[in-house]
Amino acid sequence: KKFTSFEIGMQTGAIDDAMYSAALYCYFSFFGGIELPILEKDCRRFIKQMSEYKQILEKYRVTVLLQTALNLMGKSNNPLDLTSETMVQSQYIEECPKQMKCGFYILSSWLAYLFGEYELASSAVSSRMEVEKNTNKKIEWCGMTLFYDCLIYLAVEKRDQKRFASDISGKTKMCGFYPRALMKKLVDYAPLNNQHRLLLIEAEVASLEGEHDIAIEKYDSAIAAAEVIGFLHEQAIGNERAGDFFLAHGSIKRATRYYGHAIDLYRRWGAQAKVDHLC
Repeated sequence: KKFTSFEIGMQTGAIDDAMYSAALYCYFSFFGGIELPILEKDCRRFIKQMSEYKQILEKYRVTVLLQTALNLMGKSNNPLDLTSETMVQSQYIEECPKQMKCGFYILSSWLAYLFGEYELASSAVSSRMEVEKNTNKKIEWCGMTLFYDCLIYLAVEKRDQKRFASDISGKTKMCGFYPRALMKKLVDYAPLNNQHRLLLIEAEVASLEGEHDIAIEKYDSAIAAAEVIGFLHEQAIGNERAGDFFLAHGSIKRATRYYGHAIDLYRRWGAQAKVDHLC
């Protein structure tokens, strides 16, 4: 029988390592697009054990992830406010250890992006970067942080096409990075997990630059690549962004088709709040 690192830690008395492994398991399940009801069940199970063993740091880490899943599932009053019976956002920010604040702001920025509140998402990114100035290590989460930073950056830039022209040429920066250049580095590091992400970033860039044919090709390629590795949530995002593209160019029929695929994928993921948001 093969044992997980969590099981080995519990059996050998390495409780700290076991609980850290449990937290990583929950996060990587989320990154891989596991169905949210399954993630909720796993998070609750591990949080209970973390409470029993007084693993406060890991409990904070998993609690905010659980609340993010609940928000996506429609089990909160406001999908942008990480508050329900599990946690209260204002209290969490005040009480959680400093190293947990970065994770909170990352997840907050993702929620804001997914629900179309791009300025709020950008504000959360800025808040995270302020916290990072006083930490020893940034949270990269295997490229997920950078991926959403890029999407947020590009979404905000769509509000100001004139400024985008200077930014993408390299004259200015936002958030201290160039989207395409850094995403390409991620593909070199982990091509299977990041190829569809780079394609989506390139589609958004092509859309902003007015290269419509290239944008369409990149959107479709991103969606197909996400489907190959089974990332439901990012396949859904690709379809939604493609729907936005066609809607902006007056192609209602094609936009409706992509939005329909996105809704179906979000529903399969378990993100009922996103389904309601698009419907």
